[in-house]
Amino acid sequence: MPRFNHEQLLRFSERLLSSSGIPVRDAELVARLLVKAQLRGYPGHGVARVLQYLSWIRSGTINIQEKPLLVRAGRTTAVIEANHYLGQVAAHEGIQLAIEKAKAHGVGIVCLRHAGHVGRLADYVEMAAEQSLIGMAAASVGSGNTTFHGGMEGMVGTNPMAFGVPARNGEHILLDFATAATSMSELQRSAARKEAIAAGMMLDGYGNATTDFNAFRGPPRGALLPFGGHKGSGLSMVAEILGGILSENGLGRQWRDKGGAAVNGVWLQALNVEEFQPLDHFFEQVDEFIAFIKASKTAPGHRQIYMPGERARQREAQQLKEGIDVDDATWTQLKALGIDLGVDPPALM
Repeated sequence: MPRFNHEQLLRFSERLLSSSGIPVRDAELVARLLVKAQLRGYPGHGVARVLQYLSWIRSGTINIQEKPLLVRAGRTTAVIEANHYLGQVAAHEGIQLAIEKAKAHGVGIVCLRHAGHVGRLADYVEMAAEQSLIGMAAASVGSGNTTFHGGMEGMVGTNPMAFGVPARNGEHILLDFATAATSMSELQRSAARKEAIAAGMMLDGYGNATTDFNAFRGPPRGALLPFGGHKGSGLSMVAEILGGILSENGLGRQWRDKGGAAVNGVWLQALNVEEFQPLDHFFEQVDEFIAFIKASKTAPGHRQIYMPGERARQREAQQLKEGIDVDDATWTQLKALGIDLGVDPPALM
């Protein structure tokens, strides 16, 4: 598997994105978040997305001729019409606005509609946590590949949710999860590598449980299952309501044939801890809670209990030191794209 210095991979990704006409500042933001996902061990949201985003720009699904616009604004709330622009840019603006409102008024809630693929929601709730705020997010993903508990037809996207709780020394608690049993990017990655797909992830087009990606893909098209049965199914519905209906983005499945996951409706919230108690007291209790968890007995085969976000930070630290891994198939495509666009690839480590 090729390995690169992360700064060189970042510059390469920036140049590939800006070659499509994306303003340099926005290309830098998107590239930074994609490389961050790669560093933290989420390649499904990593640099492979450069290829997908450029494809969506060429097809017009992502419109780089428009920019996000603030269309509704209240004291603690706002709605941003993203105009099918780059999702990371719109979400970055949205959470910054939510943070400003939370600092001024205790809470800030911003909805985005018609945003391109926003990437990892963890990035935005972490921005709130870095400002000593609690962050929350949910997204309606513009596709219909996931069914509800008891169903067999794809009705919604993988509809992620995320939560960020501030802690001392940057050790924030960051929980980010798809409400489907797996994400499409991870499923496609496993299939491309011919890796076994665990049971309980998907149905074939006839409603039968399957571990065969081709049976899921069809025809007829199958569906992903929600995680945790009725619990994940219920959370998926809530994400669809907050991200899709409240924002006026529309239901995810309405976008399946118009760009799929490149159309996101997003709900972003920042909550000011100091509206409830002194911040130092909150941090003391979070410290105590983390220590309590870490001191508990572990089950056989486990050395410790990890806090949400902890292992991702460890992977990031390791790859910053040793180099960042990119799978062979992704690197082959990125290198070929660089040759086509006249962008020199980074050297292997």
